[in-house]
Amino acid sequence: MPPTDLRHVNLKLLLRELDRRFPTDVAPIDLSGVSSPALAAAAIRQLVAVHGSNDLVNVPPEGRVLPPRLDVFLGKLDIHDRQATDYLQELRADEEGVAVLFDRAELGELVDGHYLLRTKPLREHFDLCDDRFGREPCIPSARGSGFLVARYPARRRSRWLVTASHCIAPAEIASTVVTFAFDLAAVDDGVVRIAADEVYELRAELLRSADGDPGDWAIFELDREVEGRTIRPLACEPIGLTRPVHVVGHPLGLPRKLAGNARVREAAADYFKANLDAYGGNSGSPIFDSETHAIVGLLVSGQEDLMASLGCKLDQCMLDQCPGEVCTRVALFADFIPYPEL
Repeated sequence: MPPTDLRHVNLKLLLRELDRRFPTDVAPIDLSGVSSPALAAAAIRQLVAVHGSNDLVNVPPEGRVLPPRLDVFLGKLDIHDRQATDYLQELRADEEGVAVLFDRAELGELVDGHYLLRTKPLREHFDLCDDRFGREPCIPSARGSGFLVARYPARRRSRWLVTASHCIAPAEIASTVVTFAFDLAAVDDGVVRIAADEVYELRAELLRSADGDPGDWAIFELDREVEGRTIRPLACEPIGLTRPVHVVGHPLGLPRKLAGNARVREAAADYFKANLDAYGGNSGSPIFDSETHAIVGLLVSGQEDLMASLGCKLDQCMLDQCPGEVCTRVALFADFIPYPEL
């Protein structure tokens, strides 16, 4: 594991050793005349370039090629190459019912039936040591993530959205919009285009947990039904320790991301903790059982995501300091989901 304090490390030797052991596409760093702070920052960025600082991935929309880190994820689940294509299809289905919630002011101009969202590159908001997503657009006003739920998920239609209660205050309901279409396919040369019929409003609040309740959940009615998207069933039974799980959502307001390589570390009657690599913006995200793909939880809180490092912000999970994100069990709200109208 990389040390948390690099002041006691010979940074030049560290960089040279990284270049020797882990050849990458990253250009070698010229060490001549480099100041100590700059050298330390270079060491951190080189470490991240080699190892990857987190488990966030973009699930490819098609094809058989696994992105970095997802290959590791499947390996930990003992999924072989011949099974990977089928499993990727299941992960794509997991993503279909996941939405980002944001202020309608960010919808931007309507051109040819598409909203041009007001976004900025992530690197303009966060100087992350891991710059893999630095060029991707993010929604600065993103209020969190949410997901579709239904009594009969096989029908692939619902108007009910679950998120964390703290994501949407009652006064924000009228100004909040929802889309399930914010992924990399919606990005063209840095511009995010979302079809007008892919934008939903919150019509009403059905029910939410009481103020101060650590369960922190809310169910909203959308202005119309969402059709044709996979809706995963809710698994209300207790979840066991070490069970593999993954999360899908919009960390830092980015296009939809998946993070796996996680297991349940603590389980209680109303919640569980898992070492998920999640960020602000993931609140309200669904937690999936990585073997059954049922939704087992709702992400509501966790540790501080990023720590100040030498010249950039470092994901704490890279330092194996991910004690666990708090996830509300779906059993707390499953019985309040309405039955569909006949």
